[in-house]
Amino acid sequence: MLVVDDEIYALRGITQGIDWSDLPFAEILEADSVDAALAVLTGRQVDLVISDIEMPGANGLTLLRWMQEHRPETVTVFLTGHARFDYAQEALHLGAFDYVLKPIDHDVLKGIVGRAVREIQERRQRQDFEHTLGEYRRQWSSQLPILVERFWQDLLANRLPLSPGLLRRQFELYGIPLGAEDGVQPVLISIEQWDVELDARDENIMEYAIRKAAAETILAEWPGAVLQDRSDLNLLLLYLPDGVAVDRAVLHERCRQYVTACRDYFHCRVSCYLGESVRVDRLADELERLQQAERVNTSTLQAVIDIRNAEGEASVGSGFTLPPFGEWGLLLDGGRTEELSKALADYAGQFRSSAPSRETLELFYFGFVHMLFQVAYRKGVSVYHTINAADLNAGQSLRTHQQLLAWALDLIQKAGDAFQGRQRDVSAIISKIQSFIQDNLHREMSRDEIAAAVYRNPAYVSRLFRKETGMSLWDYITHAKIERAKERLAGTNDKISDIASELGYTHFSYFAKLFRKMTGATPQDYRKNHRAL
Repeated sequence: MLVVDDEIYALRGITQGIDWSDLPFAEILEADSVDAALAVLTGRQVDLVISDIEMPGANGLTLLRWMQEHRPETVTVFLTGHARFDYAQEALHLGAFDYVLKPIDHDVLKGIVGRAVREIQERRQRQDFEHTLGEYRRQWSSQLPILVERFWQDLLANRLPLSPGLLRRQFELYGIPLGAEDGVQPVLISIEQWDVELDARDENIMEYAIRKAAAETILAEWPGAVLQDRSDLNLLLLYLPDGVAVDRAVLHERCRQYVTACRDYFHCRVSCYLGESVRVDRLADELERLQQAERVNTSTLQAVIDIRNAEGEASVGSGFTLPPFGEWGLLLDGGRTEELSKALADYAGQFRSSAPSRETLELFYFGFVHMLFQVAYRKGVSVYHTINAADLNAGQSLRTHQQLLAWALDLIQKAGDAFQGRQRDVSAIISKIQSFIQDNLHREMSRDEIAAAVYRNPAYVSRLFRKETGMSLWDYITHAKIERAKERLAGTNDKISDIASELGYTHFSYFAKLFRKMTGATPQDYRKNHRAL
């Protein structure tokens, strides 16, 4: 603190006549003129200035103007022996903290200085917070591309619930300019061959370079992302917010230029598979269609392949079209086996007209079996608990499309009956977890221990529990303990500290604070109110 006053007794009265020991001043400095004050301020960091206004030569307002330009962080309190409104007006206009008339009681001045000190401390806390927040913002911004890629990886792997509310929050969090109902145009980038010899590390580096090139050449000014999913597929996603439609001719041309650039500059042969523009919640199914198109394409390489034909179906180049297994899986998952059987019957005509090869039959077989496994996984059961292994494998040895279709129809009926007549194992798992927790509320429980009790992976159990119940394992455990405590408080005369201890809370104060936070009442008040009822 610096005190500035040309009257020596007034100056010493403030610096030495007031006990400042209970305020956090490291040093209290004196100046008997504005020039002396400027000399101090030029060479020292001063947090607070108490200054007289009227002094010989330059006055306190001159000092304040200088500080506003050179030391804007310094807080100023003015003293004056004259109640001049123009002084007060200019002082406050220049940012003075307070303006006090002399003579002033020392206790009053100390109170004003105390408020000024709190203002300085709060200002520093805000500055520290802003600095910390700015640092984390910079870190967040630098990590954002990785976080966006991880979001799309989780979504494509069906690790995220696709509710509109959750999608909207995720889009806002990661700065993705989409709404829950908006569309995405996927492009599968298929790396077919390297024309130079690369080890695994260099190949990963070159794939990264190829994705960067796709962002620059195909996306360019369009909003979107280029990423590698958890199956190592390279995928470009073009965002289509607010009903915007993609110009497929321009997209096709950009992909053609990209294929050429990969050949010329990266010694790499790639093809681009263009899918349909779909809503975000259908993106995983569309990616499956792109993969199917890639798997069966053996003739059109190093090209841009639009998997739509004139009717908008997925074409694989030979006149044969794989069925939309993603849509079929949704029908089976929803118990709509009659619709699925009809879709299979409608699809049979394509087999008859295309004279399918052995490879074509195998493509259908593996796609169909994959669909069954996916539906079983979503329901939380093993496919072998619903379909006999011999029945499942029999389709691989069938020689005609008639036999294969009959086999598929039979499995649809068996899987549909099994899924419909069986309680979802997912629900059974959740029930077992909840029972285990209820039986062990008296002690600490770890996630691994809970998972082991239901013979599941701990990470899977955490995700599944949150997905099915809407709360985390730890939130549920806390909720269950408080509910048990409420029962004991209302129904027994046991000491509150004993109830807390029996529920695993070794610190009663923590239990009481948590109980009040969750119920709005202290344990004592809760017992009193519910006993009264």
